[in-house]
Amino acid sequence: MLINKSKENKEQENKIVETRTIEQLLRDLRQEKNWSYWNVVDELTRKGIILNEKTIKKWEYGLEYPDLDVIYKLSEIYLVPSENFVIAKNNSFKEGYETIHMEFIKRICYITGISLKAGYIAMYVFIGLALIWALLFFVGKCNEYLLVRSIMN
Repeated sequence: MLINKSKENKEQENKIVETRTIEQLLRDLRQEKNWSYWNVVDELTRKGIILNEKTIKKWEYGLEYPDLDVIYKLSEIYLVPSENFVIAKNNSFKEGYETIHMEFIKRICYITGISLKAGYIAMYVFIGLALIWALLFFVGKCNEYLLVRSIMN
């Protein structure tokens, strides 16, 4: 009976991990341990992987992804099966984070330090304002055309 419950718990954990992206997984694991980026860098350095905190940030923003050697070391540090990292990495690819507008948003968020959600909202606000400006520009040009046309007639 106890063995069946532990199997069910393991399956539930795997289902939770399978739905997260590598960015979410790395951020969640780091925050669960209350670690800063520097703590992750120190732990990886102890395991023989030399990185800086910007690389960790890029992983969490989805600008870059850790390779398999680093994933193995991360699984040792966080005590999570490396399979979960690989599945999460595949989920990142599946969600379409490689699209142009999301790449742009992620880079802007990384540079400015705002969250992806705020960047996504800001993008739609910017697009809305651009559409309003384009509409006003078009209306102005139409009025200009009608004025010139009325003068010529």
